Amino acid sequence: MPELIISEKPSAAKRIATALADTKPSENKIGKVRYYELTHKNKKIYVVCAVGHLYALTEKEKNGWTYPIFDVVWKPAYEVNKEADFTKDYIKVIEKIAKSSDKFTIATDYDQEGEVIGLNALRYACKQKSGQRMKFSTLTKEELIQSYENASKSLDKSQAEAGETRHFLDYFYGINLSRALTL
Repeated sequence: MPELIISEKPSAAKRIATALADTKPSENKIGKVRYYELTHKNKKIYVVCAVGHLYALTEKEKNGWTYPIFDVVWKPAYEVNKEADFTKDYIKVIEKIAKSSDKFTIATDYDQEGEVIGLNALRYACKQKSGQRMKFSTLTKEELIQSYENASKSLDKSQAEAGETRHFLDYFYGINLSRALTL
């Protein structure tokens, strides 16, 4: 089965696909969302992008305008914020390609936010507990190939936990303070 690589931005997906492809990658679309199909050393690979955060925190159960709120869950961003409606198409493409993939690699920015984006894409869109991790600081062909060939066996747990913690604290502080002040 093919491998699925998830980047953070459309431009990064294209650069990764071009760098890894043995020949020119094919650019495909599902709806408005572009993804790439390529062969790297006789292995079929799909490269898609997440366009930033596809998932956002929200209250587990809406109980009116009350506080404090500490029971939260990750949900698709389009369910939480109308302005994030465009993310629905990207989630659908990742979900569809993930069903026909048996290997998953995260190639988002190597920072706390990138780790959270990759973690959420893996666990919610791909239904995976973990995946490999490409680490790169530039989008040069040489660095992308090296990053792919030397990918970590899993995400950076410390970065993912730090990123998630920041999201939880921002949410708890922001929602509870706003509601306390308005009530």
